[in-house]
Amino acid sequence: MGNCSPRSLEGGHFEHEQYAPMWVVKVEDVLEMTGRLQPHQVLKDQGLLVEWSSMMFSVFVSHQWLGFSHPDPSGEQLRVLQSILRNLISGRIKVEHDAVSQINGCLRTLTLAECGRIQAGAIWLDYFSVPQHVGSSPIGEQPQYVRSIPSYVDRCEAFLALTPSAAHEMGYRCNDDSWIQRGWCRLELWCKTLSTRSSIPVIQVTGHDVAQFTKPDWIHNPVHSGDFALEEDRPASNRVVQAVLEHKLRELRSRKNLTAYRFYKACFHTMIGVSVVERSIEEFLSEFAFSLPLKQHSGLGPVACAALAGDSQLVRSLASSRASVNTLAPAMPEVNSVSGLSPLHLACMFRSHDLKLLHTLLELRADINSSNGFLSTPLGWCRTAGAVELLIRHGSGVNEWGNLIFHMPPVEVALGLRAPCEVLAKLLELRADVTSSSPFFSVAFAGGSNNSLNSARMLLGSKADVNQRQLVVGIERKIELAARAYCLCCREPPILAKFFANISTTPLGYAAMFNNEDFLIFLLCARADPEIKNNRNLRPIDLASSERIRQLLRERLEWCEPCPLVSNVSDVSWFSI
Repeated sequence: MGNCSPRSLEGGHFEHEQYAPMWVVKVEDVLEMTGRLQPHQVLKDQGLLVEWSSMMFSVFVSHQWLGFSHPDPSGEQLRVLQSILRNLISGRIKVEHDAVSQINGCLRTLTLAECGRIQAGAIWLDYFSVPQHVGSSPIGEQPQYVRSIPSYVDRCEAFLALTPSAAHEMGYRCNDDSWIQRGWCRLELWCKTLSTRSSIPVIQVTGHDVAQFTKPDWIHNPVHSGDFALEEDRPASNRVVQAVLEHKLRELRSRKNLTAYRFYKACFHTMIGVSVVERSIEEFLSEFAFSLPLKQHSGLGPVACAALAGDSQLVRSLASSRASVNTLAPAMPEVNSVSGLSPLHLACMFRSHDLKLLHTLLELRADINSSNGFLSTPLGWCRTAGAVELLIRHGSGVNEWGNLIFHMPPVEVALGLRAPCEVLAKLLELRADVTSSSPFFSVAFAGGSNNSLNSARMLLGSKADVNQRQLVVGIERKIELAARAYCLCCREPPILAKFFANISTTPLGYAAMFNNEDFLIFLLCARADPEIKNNRNLRPIDLASSERIRQLLRERLEWCEPCPLVSNVSDVSWFSI
């Protein structure tokens, strides 16, 4: 199989080592399949497996298994995959970035040329491409295929997360939220995120007619803490992640991309779930490629890197050597495409549990109100209740939004960043205002995860209004009018333009627009009114982005029962709709 050292590819890329063949199935053969997915060995006997070549346009398909012995017992995932492939090939659907990514400057769409190449392309999917335990078939070589996943991802132009709402054979619901909880799915996502060759963003498929580019919250979902059916798979997958990260670091340093290199270097031990490594200043400067004097460094500076690494003593030593505690990092796609993150922002986002580190930064006079037009103060970036309490005790305003262009207090920022429920609980306890604006707006952005829905229940308990239209005044009103004019002139306006043109809608309208099915069901159960119109005289059903959402809104009265705080959205009989 060769050694483990990376090999240089054309254009200066480093190639991941491949330990087992890469088997794929042609798209045209996938479209002809009926019934259930067939395993690797059967497809090989039928002559449907072909070995990958560089001439192929390949699509890596990541999915959650819906059964213990078969990934798709009822064939639902196969049908959705076939529908979405046909829709892409025919150009019937437009694949673009979600609204949040577009706000951060990501405006890519899947081109007609790329859609055309899919038709003649090939699919990598684990049940197809990796030997399976079927009957007496041996799978002794399977570990070599697992070690090769980084190579397989790199060789695919597109990464498709197949996450439609479907029932597991045990009865619970699977979707994009449960997908990202699975350890193997996380491994595939991390390999994609850390890839340097696969240029097309993650395509999230949540229905027969719904596909969009998205940036799943990979960084707060490390592989080592994912759900594995077999506990022995956890260390095996984590070793793959460690190898991929080491590979990434070598490439970034060779390319002199020091911002990204320093970020991954600082987060390395956290990402693989091992203890913080303490470094002397000399070791730190050498490993992170910083030079003296320390005060000259801006951007993702020395203190920011030490904070990301979780070394509070090193933070103190660097500050004593005149390194700034208030450097502002450039836009980093690994974290958030907005620029201006301070060491305190980064510590709140990645080291919220380390109150000693946060206290050290505050003691060294890190700017607790650091913000800009598109970046909120650090309070909204906290991920533990203890961090929230500490920042407020040091003077952060629980209802202040700093220099943000849009009215977005910390509670809405935290919701939009999918902060754990304990953060929202603490903000509410400390009198965060959820009545003067609509915090449900941020929940719609964040997606329909269990965490987001639990946060929505807490907002209901705090008297937040599910029917409150988004207030549009000042600069927001100007942006709304400009977006409406643009939508009138543009044949296929991007989702960001549609969002701003309809910004005056209710939370239900946002859920419909962003195809947030779970949150939409939640709102309907919480008595959200689907007849409220926005400034354009449009109802939520008029803003729906898929037939599934339109169907839910049309048939709501048949299944939606009044529920004071909507105890459990999964109790709704969504299967029958």
